[in-house]
Amino acid sequence: MRKYKVVNDFTDLKDNKKKYKAGKPYPREGYKPTVERIEELSAVHPKYKRIFIEVIEESNPENDEEKEKDEIKAELESLGVSFHPNTGLEKLRTKLEEAKAEKEDKE
Repeated sequence: MRKYKVVNDFTDLKDNKKKYKAGKPYPREGYKPTVERIEELSAVHPKYKRIFIEVIEESNPENDEEKEKDEIKAELESLGVSFHPNTGLEKLRTKLEEAKAEKEDKE
């Protein structure tokens, strides 16, 4: 499920008159709004001429870690350093630091 944040204060009449403040997440824990409700709140309201929520791009730690691993592996390969494909992130970081230090020593 996508995550949203409140961009303009509002009271959600479909969530027991829950008051939502700008900057806070939507929906509250334990409440699952309908797709139609999400669409209503993220579109410009006809009466109030504003939107009330917007999608927040949430960082996924697992994807971030995989991205960092891929970047380090590419850099290690460019330095001619071999590694096992299943090497963990910490070991890859260490190998990269060692490889950079060794390269500096040679120069």
